[in-house]
Amino acid sequence: MEKSNFSFLFFLKVVFILSSLLSSSYGFAQQTVDSTTYFYNKILNPDSADDLVVSYVYFKKYKEEKSIDQDTLGLVFTHQMLAMAEYKLGQIYASEQSAIEALKLKENASNALQFPDGTESRINNHLGMVYRTTGQPEKAIQIYSKALSKNKSLKDSLILLNNLANAHRDSGNYDEAVDLLTSVVRRNKKLNNPVETARALDNLGYTQALANDPKGLENMLEALELRKELGNPGQLFTSYNHLTEYYVSIGDTTTARMYAVLGKNLAKKVSTKYRQEALESYFALSDDPEIVEYIRNNDSITKASLQNDIKFASIKYDFSKEQERTQVAQLERQKESQRKNLFKVIGLFILLLGIALYFILKYRHRKEKVEEIYRTESRISKKVHDEVANDLYQIMTKIQTSTQSNDTILDDLDSVYHKTRDISKDYGLIETEEEFGELLNDLLLNYQNDQVNVISKNLLRTDWNGLATEKKIALYRVLQELMTNMRKHSEASLVVVSAEKLGSKYVVEYTDNGTGGPIKIGNGLQNAENRIQSVNGTIIFETEGKNGLKVKIKL
Repeated sequence: MEKSNFSFLFFLKVVFILSSLLSSSYGFAQQTVDSTTYFYNKILNPDSADDLVVSYVYFKKYKEEKSIDQDTLGLVFTHQMLAMAEYKLGQIYASEQSAIEALKLKENASNALQFPDGTESRINNHLGMVYRTTGQPEKAIQIYSKALSKNKSLKDSLILLNNLANAHRDSGNYDEAVDLLTSVVRRNKKLNNPVETARALDNLGYTQALANDPKGLENMLEALELRKELGNPGQLFTSYNHLTEYYVSIGDTTTARMYAVLGKNLAKKVSTKYRQEALESYFALSDDPEIVEYIRNNDSITKASLQNDIKFASIKYDFSKEQERTQVAQLERQKESQRKNLFKVIGLFILLLGIALYFILKYRHRKEKVEEIYRTESRISKKVHDEVANDLYQIMTKIQTSTQSNDTILDDLDSVYHKTRDISKDYGLIETEEEFGELLNDLLLNYQNDQVNVISKNLLRTDWNGLATEKKIALYRVLQELMTNMRKHSEASLVVVSAEKLGSKYVVEYTDNGTGGPIKIGNGLQNAENRIQSVNGTIIFETEGKNGLKVKIKL
């Protein structure tokens, strides 16, 4: 479940370029419309990989400015640019995130905002390209069809049809792809659009070649000549790559190697993504069977990893919640002596609560777990807001209106106190020095009732002395999250938790017979994942139909 948007070398490059830009005589805040247009064109038609990196850095800063200005139109545009740059840099997962964020911003925008025609269609078109890259042609077909149904521009429709045809080709439906591409080529020629004509013509030839149609090579060569005239490096690379694959398929390794070298030399000037593809094509021509096997395995692993990242990202976006903004009303200062004293008590209560939460967080986390600390603080803050602050506000309202007796107000305060005590109990320290197996067993038994039967296996027999303290705490909290999630959402009647020690590793498995279905990664399960990763462990969530939830933890 490790997710890395950038390689270390790419990160260093970005830092260097960003430092250079920030130290120049002008800042991003002073960039003109011409600058935005310049970097926009560099993303669409980069001359080198550096063009993409510089443009990416520019739009990252541009996004910050638009966020401060609350400029939704600008943010949607910026996320589109970032998505395209990330895709061309080979950051497929990040590209999918940026595109989905653009869609979310547009969907939630005020109806008064006037977005450019075809904005949603273009974003969906990009997402379709992402899903094709990750080996999900059926999903790409769905999203291209959705984009076409909402598109009103003929030019954009032809681009969408071209990509829809490619998705059909990916799924093995060559006839449908050829019919669509033939139409797209004809209509682009009629519109005198050489760029899109070359794109559709190359795709048509490539598809025909896969279908063993002799016209395929003719169309690919015609597209190549047209692209040479246009001089676009990215499109030229695509032609070289397709021709390499074609000549490999017919056994002409000499010609295949020629086009592979042309593609490899051109890719050095374009992007990381193209460079990787070029090297794969070049090495695929090697006679060494081990190299061929390595490429095959690496491609399979990469594609599977991308699919998992995209799936997990979609789940996260589908079930994500926007952070709530709270407004605190100022209290009137001129009140009777009794009310002032009560306000002081309430203020002191909140202060003590804040101090208690501070010490709980201080002892629960180490300094290097910054991200985990942030997430946990957010979770506790929301719980305090929802269960304590709102009750306190209601009590203050009762005091202001003088409609309730002191006894009633004291009862309300007592209720708030118990809620606060429960929160403190949930997030308190864990005494790991005690018998850890018994501690885990007691935790599980707390969730057993007439509706839920909890079974533990080997928790008491397992030797936990070899498990580090921070890992014990992480495991305890994760099981707590899983059991809480089970009680709230799964409707399970049976929970089984087992443990075993394999060499120096500890394996803990959680299984329930709940409703199952797609895993919804909310705050609880997301925290579980973060906790295990923070101690260099692994956690795998599995669910099949209505068979409940299975979780495997390895520490």
